[in-house]
Amino acid sequence: MEKNINFKAKIKEMKYNDEQRYTISGLWITMCGYIVLMFIKEFLTGHYLIHISIDFLVAVFAFYITLHQFIKQYRIIKRYQLKIQSFSIQLIGVIVSIFVIVLTLKSPFDISFLIMVIAYITSQRIMKKEINLKRL
Repeated sequence: MEKNINFKAKIKEMKYNDEQRYTISGLWITMCGYIVLMFIKEFLTGHYLIHISIDFLVAVFAFYITLHQFIKQYRIIKRYQLKIQSFSIQLIGVIVSIFVIVLTLKSPFDISFLIMVIAYITSQRIMKKEINLKRL
Protein backbone atom coordinates (compact mmCIF):
# COMPACT_ATOMS: atom_id res chain seq x y z
CA MET A 1 0.00 0.00 0.00
CA GLU A 2 2.82 2.38 0.89
CA LYS A 3 4.59 1.68 -2.42
CA ASN A 4 1.39 2.52 -4.28
CA ILE A 5 1.15 5.90 -2.52
CA ASN A 6 4.84 6.54 -3.17
CA PHE A 7 4.39 5.70 -6.85
CA LYS A 8 1.42 8.06 -7.19
CA ALA A 9 3.38 10.84 -5.51
CA LYS A 10 6.30 10.30 -7.89
CA ILE A 11 3.97 10.34 -10.90
CA LYS A 12 2.38 13.57 -9.67
CA GLU A 13 5.81 15.14 -9.13
CA MET A 14 6.98 14.00 -12.57
CA LYS A 15 3.89 15.51 -14.23
CA TYR A 16 4.46 18.79 -12.38
CA ASN A 17 8.14 18.88 -13.40
CA ASP A 18 7.31 18.15 -17.04
CA GLU A 19 4.61 20.82 -16.99
CA GLN A 20 7.21 23.31 -15.73
CA ARG A 21 9.72 22.17 -18.36
CA TYR A 22 7.09 22.67 -21.05
CA THR A 23 6.39 26.18 -19.77
CA ILE A 24 10.05 27.18 -19.64
CA SER A 25 10.63 25.63 -23.04
CA GLY A 26 7.78 27.72 -24.45
CA LEU A 27 9.33 30.88 -23.05
CA TRP A 28 12.66 30.01 -24.68
CA ILE A 29 10.91 29.36 -27.99
CA THR A 30 9.12 32.70 -27.82
CA MET A 31 12.20 34.75 -26.95
CA CYS A 32 14.76 33.02 -29.17
CA GLY A 33 12.26 32.71 -32.01
CA TYR A 34 11.74 36.46 -31.86
CA ILE A 35 15.50 37.05 -32.08
CA VAL A 36 15.56 34.93 -35.24
CA LEU A 37 12.59 36.85 -36.65
CA MET A 38 14.33 40.15 -35.97
CA PHE A 39 17.40 38.93 -37.84
CA ILE A 40 15.22 37.94 -40.80
CA LYS A 41 13.73 41.43 -40.79
CA GLU A 42 17.17 43.04 -40.47
CA PHE A 43 18.51 40.88 -43.29
CA LEU A 44 15.64 41.74 -45.63
CA THR A 45 15.80 45.48 -44.89
CA GLY A 46 19.60 45.72 -44.73
CA HIS A 47 19.65 47.48 -41.35
CA TYR A 48 21.64 45.51 -38.81
CA LEU A 49 21.80 46.02 -35.07
CA ILE A 50 25.58 45.64 -34.79
CA HIS A 51 27.06 44.02 -37.89
CA ILE A 52 25.78 41.30 -40.19
CA SER A 53 28.28 38.71 -38.98
CA ILE A 54 27.57 39.27 -35.28
CA ASP A 55 23.81 39.44 -35.84
CA PHE A 56 24.03 36.25 -37.90
CA LEU A 57 25.90 34.38 -35.16
CA VAL A 58 23.36 35.45 -32.55
CA ALA A 59 20.49 34.42 -34.85
CA VAL A 60 22.04 31.00 -35.53
CA PHE A 61 22.52 30.40 -31.80
CA ALA A 62 18.93 31.51 -31.11
CA PHE A 63 17.67 29.25 -33.92
CA TYR A 64 19.51 26.28 -32.40
CA ILE A 65 17.97 26.98 -28.98
CA THR A 66 14.52 27.32 -30.55
CA LEU A 67 14.81 23.98 -32.37
CA HIS A 68 16.15 22.27 -29.26
CA GLN A 69 13.23 23.57 -27.20
CA PHE A 70 10.71 22.43 -29.83
CA ILE A 71 12.22 18.94 -29.63
CA LYS A 72 11.99 19.04 -25.83
CA GLN A 73 8.31 20.01 -25.99
CA TYR A 74 7.59 17.27 -28.52
CA ARG A 75 9.21 14.65 -26.28
CA ILE A 76 7.12 15.76 -23.31
CA ILE A 77 3.94 15.51 -25.39
CA LYS A 78 4.90 12.05 -26.63
CA ARG A 79 5.80 10.86 -23.12
CA TYR A 80 2.25 11.47 -21.93
CA GLN A 81 0.66 10.56 -25.28
CA LEU A 82 -1.08 13.91 -25.50
CA LYS A 83 -2.63 15.48 -28.57
CA ILE A 84 -0.17 17.37 -30.72
CA GLN A 85 -2.46 20.44 -30.71
CA SER A 86 -0.57 22.44 -28.07
CA PHE A 87 2.73 21.85 -29.86
CA SER A 88 1.33 22.73 -33.28
CA ILE A 89 -0.23 25.98 -32.03
CA GLN A 90 3.16 27.29 -30.96
CA LEU A 91 4.75 26.13 -34.23
CA ILE A 92 2.00 27.79 -36.26
CA GLY A 93 2.49 30.97 -34.20
CA VAL A 94 6.15 31.09 -35.25
CA ILE A 95 5.27 30.46 -38.91
CA VAL A 96 2.57 33.15 -38.91
CA SER A 97 5.05 35.55 -37.28
CA ILE A 98 7.51 34.91 -40.11
CA PHE A 99 4.85 35.82 -42.67
CA VAL A 100 3.89 38.94 -40.70
CA ILE A 101 7.55 40.03 -40.56
CA VAL A 102 7.95 39.56 -44.32
CA LEU A 103 4.68 41.31 -45.17
CA THR A 104 5.28 44.30 -42.88
CA LEU A 105 8.96 45.00 -43.56
CA LYS A 106 8.60 48.76 -43.97
CA SER A 107 5.99 49.22 -41.26
CA PRO A 108 7.15 50.69 -37.94
CA PHE A 109 4.63 48.48 -36.12
CA ASP A 110 5.59 44.91 -35.36
CA ILE A 111 2.95 42.51 -34.08
CA SER A 112 4.97 39.34 -34.60
CA PHE A 113 6.02 39.18 -30.95
CA LEU A 114 2.39 39.59 -29.89
CA ILE A 115 1.42 36.69 -32.16
CA MET A 116 4.13 34.51 -30.63
CA VAL A 117 3.08 35.40 -27.07
CA ILE A 118 -0.57 34.61 -27.83
CA ALA A 119 0.48 31.28 -29.36
CA TYR A 120 2.60 30.56 -26.28
CA ILE A 121 -0.21 31.32 -23.82
CA THR A 122 -2.71 29.28 -25.83
CA SER A 123 -0.29 26.38 -26.08
CA GLN A 124 0.32 26.45 -22.33
CA ARG A 125 -3.37 26.42 -21.45
CA ILE A 126 -4.11 23.52 -23.80
CA MET A 127 -1.15 21.50 -22.53
CA LYS A 128 -2.07 22.05 -18.86
CA LYS A 129 -5.66 20.96 -19.49
CA GLU A 130 -4.55 17.85 -21.36
CA ILE A 131 -1.90 16.77 -18.87
CA ASN A 132 -4.26 17.25 -15.92
CA LEU A 133 -6.97 15.18 -17.63
CA LYS A 134 -4.52 12.41 -18.49
CA ARG A 135 -4.46 9.55 -16.02
CA LEU A 136 -1.28 7.56 -15.61
